[in-house]
Amino acid sequence: MTNVFVSDEERFRHCLEIQRRVSSEHDLGRLAQKVMREITALLGADRSTLFLFDWNTMELRANFAEGVEGHTLVVPLRMGIVGTAILRREITNVSNAYASPYFNPEVDSMLGYRTESLLVAPLLGSEGRILGGLELLNKATGRFSAEDEALAAQTAARLARWVESGDASPVDVGAEVNALRNVVGCDRSTVFVLEEGSGRLVAIHADGGDGRSISLNMKLGIAGLTAVSGRSINIAEAWEDPRFDRSVDQRTGYRTRSMLCVPLKSASGESVGVVQAINKHNGLFSEDDLATLEAVAGIVAIGIENAMMFADQERQFHSLLDVLAASIDAKDTLTAGHSTNVARYSVAIGRELGFSSEELDLLRVSAVLHDYGKIGISDSVLKKDGPLDAEEFSHMKSHASLSEDILTRIHFARKYSNVPLIAASHHERLDGSGYPRGLTGREIPFMAKILTVADVFEALTADRHYRKKLSTDEALAILDEGVGTRFDSHVITALRSYLAGPEPTTAKTVLRL
Repeated sequence: MTNVFVSDEERFRHCLEIQRRVSSEHDLGRLAQKVMREITALLGADRSTLFLFDWNTMELRANFAEGVEGHTLVVPLRMGIVGTAILRREITNVSNAYASPYFNPEVDSMLGYRTESLLVAPLLGSEGRILGGLELLNKATGRFSAEDEALAAQTAARLARWVESGDASPVDVGAEVNALRNVVGCDRSTVFVLEEGSGRLVAIHADGGDGRSISLNMKLGIAGLTAVSGRSINIAEAWEDPRFDRSVDQRTGYRTRSMLCVPLKSASGESVGVVQAINKHNGLFSEDDLATLEAVAGIVAIGIENAMMFADQERQFHSLLDVLAASIDAKDTLTAGHSTNVARYSVAIGRELGFSSEELDLLRVSAVLHDYGKIGISDSVLKKDGPLDAEEFSHMKSHASLSEDILTRIHFARKYSNVPLIAASHHERLDGSGYPRGLTGREIPFMAKILTVADVFEALTADRHYRKKLSTDEALAILDEGVGTRFDSHVITALRSYLAGPEPTTAKTVLRL
């Protein structure tokens, strides 16, 4: 392996580059790729990984991992509130267990019990070594008090001395904990001891266990331990560390030696992820490397949090649009999903035509909302079996202008400012015979020309009140007849190209760290 010495000047340059990228990039994927490569060079490492915390699944997922392309690295963190409190070495007081993202209901399911309030005090030995934890469940008054926390901490300290000295007999532990439970006024109690070899928390005392063994898995790996404990970890030889999980190395054929793991924390102090550097080129990761990465992690965490907030806002915006589209679907179950399908075809056509991701986003939003004016169309017209008369058709045509009227009242971000015009123009025709404005040729926004083709193709290939769906070939034949008068030939060519192409597949291997 090549020895690489990173000078102070180079480190400074890499730090400035990380700062620049963090401040200018809002796409989480691109941000991770660019920043982590700078971190790899900054530390003179072989590889680096960025893990982000998924609160929905209680997992760390690799957002960027050098050298394991095609694999998704996952670190499960569902060790429960007990495991989390013990690894963090702090008392944890929770009034509503099932509302906590850390809570693991498996033990409740096993015992047929319902945990509500919960108090956990870690058992720590000399030099802060983790020995286990004391758990109290369901305070009679709904929440454990500060006095309860102090009593639990005192009892945990006594239990820790017994465990460390080997004097923790089940009888003595049971008597000590039962006395505490009676004073505090709670329902159940459990004392867990950490089995370092297996990485499990095993109950040596448990009320209501009915003789069943209760144990919790604590085998998190280095990245998981960093995320949960909130503490940096510097390892000189990973395979000699009992906390390290060798399974990924064994699957990929890679050999992890030195490792540096630093938590990413939000402004509120919550863990949002982990930055991991692997295999220092020139010796081991030093204290300077750790200090450098911790400083950089603060910058990266800000950028990650901003990017995640931006992504959340985008998801919220698009979910609201989908709800609006669903409100149209609710008027007529036969055409349910029409707007979503039109959006899918429109984006596919735009992609075939080389549109950028930002343009595809605008196209999708316009497509999802293109029929929103139908909310003002009478059900008797919207659901009529058979052809519409002149008055009914005139009423139906008004949905295009209604879409524009409604959508112009929505405050769209600047990049979506053309949505009302594009959405309202999906019934315009190249020869000027369309509606609502009778636009011709280049007067019609090109994205509206895409919506027109996608809208007609989706309608032709789906069942309607007045006819059964047509085949793809029959629908394309009808579109071909309208080329030059109703439809743009480039759009139809792009639709054909999409329909002829392979279905997208995304097969990836999941590696659990």
